[in-house]
Amino acid sequence: MSANVVQSALRSLLGDLQPRSVMLLGDLPEINWRASLPAGLEPVFTELSPDQLGALPACGVQDLTAVGNVLEVLPKRDGAALLAALRDLHARRVLLRLTSTPGWSHHDAMAFGFSHLARLTYPDHTVHYYGFDLSTYKITPDWLNARYWANPELFGRYRW
Repeated sequence: MSANVVQSALRSLLGDLQPRSVMLLGDLPEINWRASLPAGLEPVFTELSPDQLGALPACGVQDLTAVGNVLEVLPKRDGAALLAALRDLHARRVLLRLTSTPGWSHHDAMAFGFSHLARLTYPDHTVHYYGFDLSTYKITPDWLNARYWANPELFGRYRW
C-alpha cells in the first residue's frame, strides 16, 4: 500500500517529463525506480551518499533528483543550502523524503517551495514526500496583464 502511494506521488511530480538523468541522494526505500519511470525509458542514474555531497557540482543538471535520509543527518544550515542548490542549480524536479524529526518540519519544506505529495505512517515514525517543479512553482497572477493597467497601450513598452 505505502509503495503505491509513493509511486503515485512520483508519477504526479514527473507528469509528462521523460527523465534522462536521475540523481539519488541517500536512500528512498519505498520507491521501485523501474516501476515508477515510464516504460522503455533507461535514464542514467547517479547515486551519492550524504558524505559525497562535495561531488554535486560535477554532476551537472539532472532531470530528477531524489533526496532521502540526507537532511536528517546534516546540520540544518547545510541541509538548507543543499535544498536551495538542488532546487536552483542542479535539478529540474526534486523529490524529497523527510521523516518526522525534530530538525525538519512540514513548514521548512513548504518554505523552500516544495509541495506535499504523500504521507506514510509507520508505527514508530511518519514519512512525508515533497516535490518541487519550477514550472509549476509560481502561477502568473490574473492581474498581470494589459487589461489592468492605466494605459494598456503602453503595457510592455516602457520599463520603469
